[in-house]
Amino acid sequence: MKNITPKISVIIRTYNSAGFIHQTINSALKQTLSRRMYEILVVDDGSTDHTVEILKTYKNQIKVIKLKHSGKYINVLNKGVIKAKGQYIIILDSDDLFEPEILEQSFNAFKNNKNIGFVYSDYYEKDLSKGTTKIVSLKKNIFNSIAGGMLIKKKLIARVGYYDEKLFFPEYDLLIKLLEIKKIKSVYLPLPLYIYNRQSTSVTANKNLVKQGLKQLKEKYGKNFPIRKY
Repeated sequence: MKNITPKISVIIRTYNSAGFIHQTINSALKQTLSRRMYEILVVDDGSTDHTVEILKTYKNQIKVIKLKHSGKYINVLNKGVIKAKGQYIIILDSDDLFEPEILEQSFNAFKNNKNIGFVYSDYYEKDLSKGTTKIVSLKKNIFNSIAGGMLIKKKLIARVGYYDEKLFFPEYDLLIKLLEIKKIKSVYLPLPLYIYNRQSTSVTANKNLVKQGLKQLKEKYGKNFPIRKY
């Protein structure tokens, strides 16, 4: 991959993810899109478990940004976006998975219209505590989306000021700002191309924090949005 600038940057933010980071990275490596077309950028927020050793086993297959632990999840994400070399950004959370065709399907959607700003799709939601899986459709409501799995032009993320680190739901804030840009279009793919592993330890499992996050968005924009239930 030397001297080749990737079109897409897959950003994986991680902290003490030794239990599942291996599967996550492998799902990004096993894509139908040519490996020359994308980079995998792992931003490590100062892990203290075996995450670091696992990342080393991938050698030049991935790029690692090592940070001192801050616990500031969105700050870590923004640093990854800024360092990314690709024209397009897609987030893969460290406990989630890509379906093999997500990059190829999403990237191909950009070819027909220069005004397309981002591409999104349905996804599988696996509740690890209950052992259940369901498909979440975004056809009628784009706000059923989550942070991962959406392919976005990097220049647009920069244009709207990156992810707002003051908010609990910066991913929805970013989406709202993208939707407000005139002439920018989006493409919906009616396929489940991302696997969201829902865990009881996730911050979105805290109902009070979720409530606070929704309140922040309402105060910022003066209205409610049909954001998915957590």
